[in-house]
Amino acid sequence: MNKRQIESQMKVGAGLALFGLVCPFFWLSLFSGNSSSGTWVYGAHTCIFIVIGFAFLGKGWYDLKRFRAIPQINNSNQGI
Repeated sequence: MNKRQIESQMKVGAGLALFGLVCPFFWLSLFSGNSSSGTWVYGAHTCIFIVIGFAFLGKGWYDLKRFRAIPQINNSNQGI
């Protein structure tokens, strides 16, 4: 993976986590006073989105850290 792909993966993870955090179904169910079982279902789905988003974000952060630690080969300095 190159740096652009890793950063793209991190953006997807941040988007998923943000979507889970602002999920309209959960907040509408919570504030409208619907049944508690429905709110729990939406809350569980919201948590799943947040966890998956943070997993993508964390994996991307870890990969980017490893990518920056590996020295890149520069073909112009090989003296061919």
